[in-house]
Amino acid sequence: MRAALWLVAGLQAAPPAAPAVTARVSPTRLTAGEELRLTVRASTRSAEPLTMLLPTLSGFAIMGSRELTEVTLEGLGRPIRTTTRELALRAQRPGTLVIGAVRVRQAGREVATAPLTVLVDSAATGLAAALSPLARRLLDTAPPPARNDRVTLRVLVPGDSVVIGQQFDVVAAAWFPRELRARLRRAPILTLQTPEGVWSYPGAAPSDVAASRLVGGRSMDLFVAHEAVFPLTAGRIVIPPATLDYAVPITFSFFSREDRYALRSDSMAVTVAALPPGARPADDQRVVAHDLSLDLTLDPATGRVGEPIDVTVRLAGVGNVALWPAPTMAWPPALRAYPGEMGTRIESQGGRVAGTKTFHYLVVPDSTGAFLLPEVRYPYYDIGARGYRVATAAPRALAVAQGSEPRPARALPPLAPDAGVVWSDALAHGLAPWGWLALFVGPPFLAWRRRRRGLPADAAALAAPAAAPRTRLGRLEREFQGMLASHVPDAAARDGDGLARALRASGVESAVADHVMRLRDRLRAARYGPRGPGDAAELAAELEQVMRALGAEPAGKPRRLGISVGLVALAALLPPGAAQRPSAEALYDAGALRAAADSFAARAAAEPRVPAHWYNLGATLYRAGADGKASAAWTHAARLAPRDPLVRQARELLPAPDAASDPLLATGIATPEEWALAAGVVWIALWGAVLAGWRRSVVAGLALVAIAASALGGREAARRARPLAIVLGPHTAVRVAPYGGANAAATVEAGAALLVERRYGPWLEVRRADGVRGWLLDADVARL
Repeated sequence: MRAALWLVAGLQAAPPAAPAVTARVSPTRLTAGEELRLTVRASTRSAEPLTMLLPTLSGFAIMGSRELTEVTLEGLGRPIRTTTRELALRAQRPGTLVIGAVRVRQAGREVATAPLTVLVDSAATGLAAALSPLARRLLDTAPPPARNDRVTLRVLVPGDSVVIGQQFDVVAAAWFPRELRARLRRAPILTLQTPEGVWSYPGAAPSDVAASRLVGGRSMDLFVAHEAVFPLTAGRIVIPPATLDYAVPITFSFFSREDRYALRSDSMAVTVAALPPGARPADDQRVVAHDLSLDLTLDPATGRVGEPIDVTVRLAGVGNVALWPAPTMAWPPALRAYPGEMGTRIESQGGRVAGTKTFHYLVVPDSTGAFLLPEVRYPYYDIGARGYRVATAAPRALAVAQGSEPRPARALPPLAPDAGVVWSDALAHGLAPWGWLALFVGPPFLAWRRRRRGLPADAAALAAPAAAPRTRLGRLEREFQGMLASHVPDAAARDGDGLARALRASGVESAVADHVMRLRDRLRAARYGPRGPGDAAELAAELEQVMRALGAEPAGKPRRLGISVGLVALAALLPPGAAQRPSAEALYDAGALRAAADSFAARAAAEPRVPAHWYNLGATLYRAGADGKASAAWTHAARLAPRDPLVRQARELLPAPDAASDPLLATGIATPEEWALAAGVVWIALWGAVLAGWRRSVVAGLALVAIAASALGGREAARRARPLAIVLGPHTAVRVAPYGGANAAATVEAGAALLVERRYGPWLEVRRADGVRGWLLDADVARL
């Protein structure tokens, strides 16, 4: 033990060794104007300061430097301190350049590295190589300038015609006499403008002399600007003139002023031909490319319910990669697909613009089973083969198993039967607007009229007309109004002057529609006119004939023949296989939640006043795990049927995610329409009490009840009139400004409710009583 301690103490007391120094350069061969990196690394166990002396870097320019020190502990010895210095250098002249020894000093000791050798090729050769092969070919085939004693500017193009979407290279060449170019203090500025109606890719062009040529026994140097363009539309495009700006010193003195010159080339016209229409595929997206390949990958190859799958589609080839559209994907109904980010990588293949474009899709299965992703087709016009081709990806099989992560069991809400529109809602909308006006004005007017005539004021006399048995004409008129409502659901169009147009739009013949409108006006005149109903039997017979023309028979007549004819006509009109198409309820029971949700959503869009549609849509989304969308659908159902037991049970299954959302999502015990009907009934009873001569206390009590019902209905209507948004996704950020890079002011969960203040493009400004305030995307919420 003592020997070990003495050994450790001896090691710590021993003087540290000299630092270990290495130096290397990468790359060791390059062209003039390119950059390289010099790395010097020194390692030592001593804590003494370390000094690193760099040699003279003749032929190089220092572009940047970086120094880093790291400390490493190893066993019982002293820590190792490593100092690394990196220098970014640029080669300024060709030849064999030598970087001398790097010296490191520490505590009186000095260590030097071996010299480094770098081979720098000619600058002219390197700069010429920077041009694409197509641009070099244009320069090689272009004729020399006519004169060798002055500057010449010219625009070079491969031809005067091109096909839409085909790459078209434009090169601006400026020729300088060698003597004039040697006098320039700075490189000339050569500008090539982009034509209109094209997509442009700037080409690699050297900032120094690109080439030299003998013209008439005199050397001339060439400056180049290059651009690759892709015409977007057929027709004629004009290549704007290129401009050249340079300055020549008047004398050889450094302080001499300069004369500035500007040259401008001629413009050029190019004809863009359209793609040939022959043999064009039906799903062609007007893509022009060459040697295009399509690849589809799944990660992972098999999935589980509720777990995302990354589907990647890669397009690779030659062409205008930036404008390649996404392929048309056909997803099975059990897969929910969400487009993800899109990546583009541009590269050059022999001077042609090429690359790879990647499309990502996030696919979430909502049902178990084996699914087949159909073949993906991507038609395009091959510019090399001068014909249409199709890049394809073979069909892929996807097996989906049950979710691997255990989830708490959810009570599956039962579906609600379709009971149609709530009777109170239908009655309230049916009274608008003239029925409500008659209800408000009629009882006071009747009471005033009876008192003026001195008739007996008893409640039985007021109630007698309502208790009278309905006549045959009245029953037919009621059925007629119901049939009009089935053909024209909009009450305003049904009661206004546009009834005939609405009936024609619903498929009724023009003559029948005009006759129906005239009959409706005659019924109004018979009921409300001063002459009474007139010949009621004739009017009832005409009403029966019109109803039969509209497709319904009066009650009590045989219906077997009509039903048979209707079924035959329906079977003839339905598309093949429509009778075997499963209903939304069957899809829900089978677990095909995506298809069931789409079917219930279509029903809710067609009949938005039926609460069963919204409830069933919410039940399907709740079972699929989309709590935000389910909360929005059940809120719609609660507003239509607030006392329905199934709707109330659903709200208990999916409560509000926070306390501030409770008052925003809450609904009263009755709808505004129901409060209005209650107020109307009390209003009639009030005037009946007035006519019956009841005590004033009873009349005052009824008046207070009517006022209270009206106030509660107005309060409920005002609460529902507020623009409300329900968040659809979890952990949704409420940002401080309407753009994606803004900071998040707060984070809300799925199902949270927020008040909408205003819109700015696709963004909504929202607020809430608990201090949440900011901006959300309209696509992230459901509006109420």
